[in-house]
Amino acid sequence: MVATAGEHAVRLVDAVSVDALLADGLPTDGRTGAVHSVHTKVVNLRTPDGLLCCLSSDELDDAPRTVRIAAADWARIDWHLDDPVRFGPHLTHEYDGTTVVLAGAARWQPSPADATALAALAPDELRAAAATIERHLTPPAGRTPFDVLSADELGRRTAVLGDAVRDGDREATTAAAARLVGLGSGLTPSGDDVLTGLAVLAAAGGMLLERIRPALADAVLGGSPLEERTTEVSAATLTEAVAGRGRQRIHVLVSALGATGTTPALVDAVLRVRAIGHTSGADILTGLRLGLALEADLRQADRLAVPSPIHPKEIS
Repeated sequence: MVATAGEHAVRLVDAVSVDALLADGLPTDGRTGAVHSVHTKVVNLRTPDGLLCCLSSDELDDAPRTVRIAAADWARIDWHLDDPVRFGPHLTHEYDGTTVVLAGAARWQPSPADATALAALAPDELRAAAATIERHLTPPAGRTPFDVLSADELGRRTAVLGDAVRDGDREATTAAAARLVGLGSGLTPSGDDVLTGLAVLAAAGGMLLERIRPALADAVLGGSPLEERTTEVSAATLTEAVAGRGRQRIHVLVSALGATGTTPALVDAVLRVRAIGHTSGADILTGLRLGLALEADLRQADRLAVPSPIHPKEIS
């Protein structure tokens, strides 16, 4: 639809969906933000208040801080780095008048997993789910020597994090998680993606891993500003992850864990997460696999710590 407003032809594009928390927090007073970065199916925006959010094609799934428009309308978004975008109540490109209409868009929130089903999983079932993820983890093609070295260091630092969680040492957990922030290359470094998978799983209901959430939050949000320790895009993703919010397909995978055994739904969910980015999906799966292994160990330890009931006749 095309309307006219002053000297500009206003081209209206209806949003398909919008993160509900983002929609509630976006400025509506007409102040101007700017295009932060442009990718094939995503345009990242910086709001007038400094929040990094994004506009994407609905070929991608819902995600935190995201407004999606129909793939058929994506060609209309000819926006470039530093272009001004007016916020309020819609998103309007100041140069070409393209306006993304938020009213009427579906309000997305991460789909919750069944906490009762997750809480009922036995340690062996959790380890079986971790093994399913492991079977579908394959090293990406074309790795550089830097990528290989980064992967080795990622493995070492992840192992240290796992040991700290098993020991129940909050300070060591925070320190180990902080050493993963910004580790690796790319738009979202591998260490950040591992933490994203672990943090989203820890936030699912029914998980003993919930006890490490404060330590993960301290690692990500404490200390020096996060955007000084990793990329701006990854800082936004990590901030949402420690609040328990990730891409919808990650939440679908966590929900699929509640079913006993290696179901087709679980395998499909694993493959969909693996398809995120070039290496991000595999790294997120690594975080989820780590979380499942830790959850199994924590449940095993808790069961061993519970005294066996004494039958009355055994008491002298």
